[in-house]
Amino acid sequence: MVDAVVDFVRKKTPQFVQRVKILIFQTEMITDFHNSMKKRQGEEVQEKSLYGKVKDTITSFFGGEPERPADVRLQKEEFEPAVFQLCAENQQTVDEAKKKINQLIVAEQARRTITDPYIRQLSQAHMDELNQLQRRLTVRISLERGQEEDETKIHLEGLTRDVASAEGEVRDIIRKVERSEALKTKATLVSGLVEWQYRDQKGNIVPFDMYMNLRLEEALEKKQPVKIKINNRDFDADPEKRKAVLVNGMTNVELLRKNLKEPENPLPPHWDDMKDEIMKLVPVAAGSQEHAAVMANVTQSGFSITVISIDRVQNSCLWQSFQLLKKQMELKNKHNNNEKVLFHGTSADSTDQINTKGFNRSYAGKNGAMFGNGSYFAVDPAYSAQNYAQPDNQGHKRMYQARVLVGDYTQGSSGMIIPPSKSGQSADLYDSVTDNTSSPTMFVVFNDMQAYPEYLITFT
Repeated sequence: MVDAVVDFVRKKTPQFVQRVKILIFQTEMITDFHNSMKKRQGEEVQEKSLYGKVKDTITSFFGGEPERPADVRLQKEEFEPAVFQLCAENQQTVDEAKKKINQLIVAEQARRTITDPYIRQLSQAHMDELNQLQRRLTVRISLERGQEEDETKIHLEGLTRDVASAEGEVRDIIRKVERSEALKTKATLVSGLVEWQYRDQKGNIVPFDMYMNLRLEEALEKKQPVKIKINNRDFDADPEKRKAVLVNGMTNVELLRKNLKEPENPLPPHWDDMKDEIMKLVPVAAGSQEHAAVMANVTQSGFSITVISIDRVQNSCLWQSFQLLKKQMELKNKHNNNEKVLFHGTSADSTDQINTKGFNRSYAGKNGAMFGNGSYFAVDPAYSAQNYAQPDNQGHKRMYQARVLVGDYTQGSSGMIIPPSKSGQSADLYDSVTDNTSSPTMFVVFNDMQAYPEYLITFT
């Protein structure tokens, strides 16, 4: 009878059975039954699967609670146990064989834990991917939500090689979620600055959703055509000409771009007229107050260079996004000491990308990532100029004077992809990290919109 109950628990993994009652009609059998139960309680459970399928089932039967799934949305996958039947001339040989088999099983098992704040953003579709993954690789995957202030964790159990493969795929899923959240943030910010619209067949003005809005704005910045959808039909759009043409058709649709810039947050008054340009590089005249101010920042620590040119980077979209994020940071941190003037050395072939799209943390590691995988900015221009500004064929180097929203910062470390939590809550993060909190010489930001490339300095 005990074997039957244990076999049921092992094979069916019941989630709702809380108590099993066994009726014994023959009084003389009670003692034998009790002794049998005591004997079973003392035995080791040797027929465990590689993934602990029947872990503690006997213990649970005789006292204690069975292990519950970490999250009901993630299906608990069960695998058939591997059963070994051992025969030998004596019990000692059997025991030695069992011990050796257990050692081999333990040696081949692995358990990994993935901790990441973006795990909380996983949808049911992502859970379905995890379910398919654990069936395909025969790896048990469980989700641990923890307390409100704790980061959610994903646990992986199985053969070492399978767990390694599963870990890579799980991290890929998490990174997709991170990119999706970053895209959502960027699209939201841009939608507060610009609204792209189209005129339908009845002459009505219809706004695009924020993601299509972002695609059109980015295409305008790059001066490139882009494929868009209108009423679930594919169109080839030319943002510069403000028109879209139905793919494999003759239908033309007029596009409109509405500027939503806040009147209290205009472009800097000293900027040249943009004339509907997204980005404009303006030479700063030597001898002007603006030129002298930049030179004062560059030489403040006694650093001396021969400046060939200083260009002001005028990018209306980047500037507005930067200012909007600055306001959000001031509200969040409840102070206005969030912005610093810092420096960033780079190569000639990176300047066009930075002028148009801003600094890109995806390049982290190209010049080192000792304090995190973000964009690096130095307090001392000499550090950026000497270590990261790469000369071109003419020996000319490039360095940016940038406005950077460092906000509230903390100590950085290698491998960071976002700042650590500030108050124990996964959503309340520091704004940036640094090499030394008491005397910073560099800062690392993980949001591309936290830095604006204000001036491009070319020097030798």
